[in-house]
Amino acid sequence: MHVPVRHRQESYLDEWRHPEMQYRIGVAVWLVLCPVVGQYIVRDKNLRMVWHYLGRVGPRAVLRKIRSRLKEGERNQKVAAIGVGEVLEAPGGAPFGAGQRVLFFAPNHPRRTGRVVIDPRFVVAWSDERWTSPVDKTVVFDPAEGLVIPEVLDAYIGWSPFSGLPVNDQAVREALISLRGELEGWLTKSGAPTGLISRISDPICEYTCPSDQVAGSETRTSVLFGLGNYAKTQIIPNLHGALKLTCIHEVDPLQIGPRTRWRQWLDTSPWPREDERYDAWFIAGFHHTHTPLAVHALQQGAYAVVEKPIATTWDQLNELRRCLESLEEKRLFACFHKRHSLFNNWVRADLTVPAGAPVNYHCIVYEIPLPPRHWYNWPNSRSRLTSNGCHWLDHFMFLNDYSPVRNSGLWRAENGGLTVFVELENKAAFTMTLTDVGSERLGVREYIELHAGNVTVRMVDGSSYEAESTSKVIRRRRVNPMNAYRLMYRSISRSIVEGASGDPLESLRSTELMLSLEDELTRTVQSSPSVRD
Repeated sequence: MHVPVRHRQESYLDEWRHPEMQYRIGVAVWLVLCPVVGQYIVRDKNLRMVWHYLGRVGPRAVLRKIRSRLKEGERNQKVAAIGVGEVLEAPGGAPFGAGQRVLFFAPNHPRRTGRVVIDPRFVVAWSDERWTSPVDKTVVFDPAEGLVIPEVLDAYIGWSPFSGLPVNDQAVREALISLRGELEGWLTKSGAPTGLISRISDPICEYTCPSDQVAGSETRTSVLFGLGNYAKTQIIPNLHGALKLTCIHEVDPLQIGPRTRWRQWLDTSPWPREDERYDAWFIAGFHHTHTPLAVHALQQGAYAVVEKPIATTWDQLNELRRCLESLEEKRLFACFHKRHSLFNNWVRADLTVPAGAPVNYHCIVYEIPLPPRHWYNWPNSRSRLTSNGCHWLDHFMFLNDYSPVRNSGLWRAENGGLTVFVELENKAAFTMTLTDVGSERLGVREYIELHAGNVTVRMVDGSSYEAESTSKVIRRRRVNPMNAYRLMYRSISRSIVEGASGDPLESLRSTELMLSLEDELTRTVQSSPSVRD
């Protein structure tokens, strides 16, 4: 698909279409309603912020992050639009078939596009008798000044089929039907469009398969699901040289960018194609997709390398556990970077406690406020406990050898802040305060104290370590906080190349703890609906 980008035509992949649930429509008329704001974390270009990050994580990490973010400019320009077009592909049994004209609402799409994938609930019939567009051009009105859309549609600006946000089918349909009559008059009186784009004639293409990507017999192959900033800055740069990244799956064609940018196979499907097989699957997409992909990989006999969280529901966790229990080789690696921090070696030496003895863990965590339409806020992503709090829960469990949980609970403040407590059967205690109220200067911040015997360990922002006893300072160290990510992916990918086993089954207990707390948080929200999410 060719997309106009900065006054030139670029070749992008088409958006993946669910064959049983979505239409693909060739756009004849495209009326931009508004930008979709509050969807992505977008930083101002601020040299002072760059300077602060240079001092914290070093030039290499900063340059990678800047490069990654600069390539997301087109992705960040999504809009909500009304369109008229021709159905190119339709789900079985749908009311409109290929070749029929339709009016549609596009809730979250590129600013300029010739083909769109639309949920059937946002599509109604259109007749060319109302208004006829040029045969070979897409007529663009950007913005569609004076066009007033029904308020019902406002609620779905930024909507995604992956979100889990419900759609009021009847209300949306009635809104589009009422808009249809108004739009006919608006198009007749609107005057000259702001743009005319040549109608797309190239074939629909959701994936590419370069001929030069055949791996040697001694090379292990891998696939990446989710090409976000994290994957670009942490996963891809740190893979073992003998582990070839063969394919990248990313649902947003604009996040991938022009096809020519990559040597790997590219695919906009969130799920694997029927014939896809790899030695390792790196899974870093939407949180609720992690478990299904991991189970699929494990059942193939492949390694599943899963970014947090491992699961978002009890059904997912139980499915994953059953899968692992049925396999002789456990090939699941969970990507909790704190398990790989250099601090852990010093903690075990400085606390001087035997294996299995309790390590008490207390932390204050600041996370940056998320834009209102950010995907971490989707129902399918669950709460901040699942999206971020799982890091510290898992680290506590890891340091205590995944001792079973005896008791846990939480308290939720009116400003959305959380205070969590946990006690394990080995008598280790955990408390965490999680908030997004405070300074964003350096992003996520953390202050952690560990207590055992007469020793206290303090860890700040993943970079500062100090251990002291009653009589002396045992150790002071500073490290680059990005080292933990580098060590994690290099260690995991090396284990894959060497054919080593994955994480122990007991490590799933940290996800059990997270889901138990998530259940309690849900009950708290339901009983106190006025409290901010």
